Amino acid sequence: MHAKLQASHTARNSEHLIKPAPRQLRNPAGRFVAFLLVVACGAANASTVYDAGPLAFSTTNQSMWGSGGSTVLEDSVFVGAQWNDKTAKLGDITGTVVRPTVNTNPGWWAWKLCKDTVNFLCGGEPDPKPRTVTIDTRNGAEAILKSSGKFGLEFGYTIDSGSVDAMADFTAMATLPSSKQGAGEYFSLDPVSSLTAGSLSSQSPRAEAYINAIAQLSGSVSGQACLIGFGCTAKGTANLPNLDANQPILSIDPNNLNIVPDLLPPANPGGDRRPLAQANLLNQTVTLQGALSATGVPGFKATSNFGDLFSTIPPGPAATVDLASIAFKLPDISTNGGLQGGTIQSSGRDDVIQAKIDLDGVATMAGFPPLGIGLDLLSSGGFKIGAQFDALDIDAGPDIGITQDFELTPTLMARLDFDKPVHIEGFNGLQSFWEGAWDMMPDIALLQTTTINPTFWLDALLTNTLGIDLGLSGTLDILKFSAGASYNGVSILGTTPISLNQLLGLGNELFSTPKLEIPVYSLPFALQGFDPIQTAAFTIQVPVPGTVVIILIGLVAVGAVRRRQGRLSPIEVLVA
Repeated sequence: MHAKLQASHTARNSEHLIKPAPRQLRNPAGRFVAFLLVVACGAANASTVYDAGPLAFSTTNQSMWGSGGSTVLEDSVFVGAQWNDKTAKLGDITGTVVRPTVNTNPGWWAWKLCKDTVNFLCGGEPDPKPRTVTIDTRNGAEAILKSSGKFGLEFGYTIDSGSVDAMADFTAMATLPSSKQGAGEYFSLDPVSSLTAGSLSSQSPRAEAYINAIAQLSGSVSGQACLIGFGCTAKGTANLPNLDANQPILSIDPNNLNIVPDLLPPANPGGDRRPLAQANLLNQTVTLQGALSATGVPGFKATSNFGDLFSTIPPGPAATVDLASIAFKLPDISTNGGLQGGTIQSSGRDDVIQAKIDLDGVATMAGFPPLGIGLDLLSSGGFKIGAQFDALDIDAGPDIGITQDFELTPTLMARLDFDKPVHIEGFNGLQSFWEGAWDMMPDIALLQTTTINPTFWLDALLTNTLGIDLGLSGTLDILKFSAGASYNGVSILGTTPISLNQLLGLGNELFSTPKLEIPVYSLPFALQGFDPIQTAAFTIQVPVPGTVVIILIGLVAVGAVRRRQGRLSPIEVLVA
């Protein structure tokens, strides 16, 4: 019986020792400590996303034929008079301003003579003291003109080998590991990038020259008037009206020579202003015509921009019917494009040869009633005056053009500088930096808490593809009219062809077949000129194991002290 009572007493004591821990969990302080440890563990397991922000890269005036800037040669020479802040004087002012010393006391003058000579036994300076008076004898008026000006001719030229401008916008993100990442453990930042926007523009090679008349004048005029006894009380300054005129006199490009460009209003609404006169250079059109002279002699004529090439009819007035034409032109291609899929693209084309058969003119030669007629009123000695009217004009034929296609493939590159050496997968030893494609970053291992400084740049591959295209097109114009006068190929007076289609805004395209494109030349190269972008740094924490052990030992020691004082420590609460 005694043994059973002892066992029961021991069991109750054991139960008494085990139960306090759950009661302590209901203690607010115990619950708070437990909550902090749980939150700390959750924070240790959390990940952070690093966002580099918008990365906007751009480059301008790069060559379209290879890496590097485009070759641009330009210069100008001014011939004339030029001056800056020159002055001119009109009128005159005579007289002066004097300020003599006056004293009416003879004793003062005797004292001053003594001081200026013997300087002995002169005594003190007597009153009244001397005073200064102003005597102004100025009289007259003057005006001063101050001016700057420039009057003369400026001769200049520009030669561009062909240029490209590009823009690419990226985003870059990475996943930073939790602080539980151990020292020396490899992990991935899971870097990702995205091309969000882009543009691409180009200008084919071109050469231009010009002569401009310059007239510039600015200045001011100031003046004053003076009268004896009253001084110069009338004063003033006024700015002169500014003159700033820059009038093109002559402009030359490979296709045309323009005399006084942009002088005349456009021939059609919304069109470009026209020069006073124009001569075609490489831009030439040869036209074959059926002709009937004023004397009734039938025949043929071939004309160009410079005049008649040959004619089987006598010189003089004649009626003509267009049969065929062929136009030659030096291409001038500019392209503009944007983001398409994962690349940035732009395309352009321009005609080189346009051959047309005038179907209504050929029908007239075959015996059909004429739908159009031209009149050569004068064609002699280099002068040519004529007009053309078509009730219905139908032209059709092949077009040969030059095409230019650009495709830019940008790759986001990065350099990561580590303030503490790290291990990088695939590299031997510790590394202080890494660089390469952002999306291809290898795993890394940190030995201690490390701050990483990223710098981004672009590795951009541009492909320039030149080709030839061939297609057929036809035009139809209703009530078409043109007239003009020229001398030795220089258009002196005239109108561009005007038709009812244009006036109604209907256009004149009758048909156009899809063009057959034949690539001739394709060259990929690295497009340069993009400036690097340095973004905000980020830090990855690496906990030190010894620190955790010290914290635990400290908590256990605090718990032991509190146990002696009859209280349980937070560690005992959590263990229970």
